[in-house]
Amino acid sequence: METKASYVTVGAFAILLLAGGLFLAIWFGGVSLDQETQPYVIDFEGSVDGLSTGSPVRYRGVPVGTVADIRIDPENVELIRVDVDVDADVPIKRDMYAVLEAQGLTGIGFIQIEGGTAGAEPLEPTDDQPVPRIPARSSALSQVFETAPEIADQLVVLINRLQSFLSEENEQRVYGILTDLATVSAAVAGRTDEIEATITGASASVEELHRASAALGPLLDEASATLATVRGTAVGLDSEVTALAGSLGEASDNIAATAAQLEGMVAEARPGMKDFTNTGLYELTQFLVEARVLVSNIDRVLRQIDRDPSQFLFGDRDGQVEADR
Repeated sequence: METKASYVTVGAFAILLLAGGLFLAIWFGGVSLDQETQPYVIDFEGSVDGLSTGSPVRYRGVPVGTVADIRIDPENVELIRVDVDVDADVPIKRDMYAVLEAQGLTGIGFIQIEGGTAGAEPLEPTDDQPVPRIPARSSALSQVFETAPEIADQLVVLINRLQSFLSEENEQRVYGILTDLATVSAAVAGRTDEIEATITGASASVEELHRASAALGPLLDEASATLATVRGTAVGLDSEVTALAGSLGEASDNIAATAAQLEGMVAEARPGMKDFTNTGLYELTQFLVEARVLVSNIDRVLRQIDRDPSQFLFGDRDGQVEADR
């Protein structure tokens, strides 16, 4: 009897402990046995890896339901149909959408409902869709998973380029560049005094420039006054130029009249000039030739007189004597 009593006591204690654990789980988990839910359907085009029955459904991070079932859409094998149960007191709007997210580093998936505005109409069942359908969108995580192969290929290319860049030849070049930089740094450090002196000289030059700019102030004022004077002179010259333009107009008219008179005179003299070019020009040419011969003879005579006047007057006496002999 004592053994049976101990078994009953232990069994009762275990049942009470289990009931207490369930009560605490319900209490801390906030599960309500009489909580009403509303079923919804979500069709995902991509993979739902990490999502399982019982996974949470959240609206902007707040738990609002759980995943009831996951299956392939019998009408379209490209879609994954997920049935969810959402608390009936949570308003689901027509402008809301669902995305598949992963929790932390564990990769456990859950459904996140986003969007929704206060003025939007609620999502309600229809004759065609007795169970309301929440539209699905690709999450940032799914986009990363979809582009992961391309990213991996690019990483492979990048690694290959890094390996080719970090060759022994390039390492020697980098070592040479670092050596040259060390040499330049040492040279600069050895000329610190000269650099300081240069900086000091530059500061002095800047001060001199400031003083020169201050001295240029009166010159600029004088230049402004000169410009004003020149502007007034230009205004006066403008009137004079206008008057000169009028005078030039009158002069051009006079020149035009004179040109007309000259044209008439040329027209009158044109017959005589034609006769001159036909006969007179030839006669003038002959006259100039004969005159040139005459001038040459006269020049020769004058030179003979200048050289021996007696011979010119009396002739060549030596020649006469020789002739008598």
